[in-house]
Amino acid sequence: MKLFSRLAFICNVSFVIFILLGYIELSNKTEKGGDNVLPLPFLTGTLVILGQLAIFLNLIFCLISLHLLLTKRLQQAPRWLVIINFIFFLIQVYYFFIY
Repeated sequence: MKLFSRLAFICNVSFVIFILLGYIELSNKTEKGGDNVLPLPFLTGTLVILGQLAIFLNLIFCLISLHLLLTKRLQQAPRWLVIINFIFFLIQVYYFFIY
């Protein structure tokens, strides 16, 4: 569970970078006036993919954490990491489905 919570956290950080890259691309598009897309090198492309997949990993993580919480075995992962991942999940649901 510790490894999975850390992987979910890394994907959540990638999600934040994914949002920032979207705003950077949007600002470049309005400045130049064209419909050009920024080229994504390997690292940036990987961050974008991880950022988009973060909601799925977070959903699985939150379901597993909820199950462990109900069975009272949640002490395997740090509490702050579980809380941060849950907050990121709420932000991702808002960003992908409501915003």
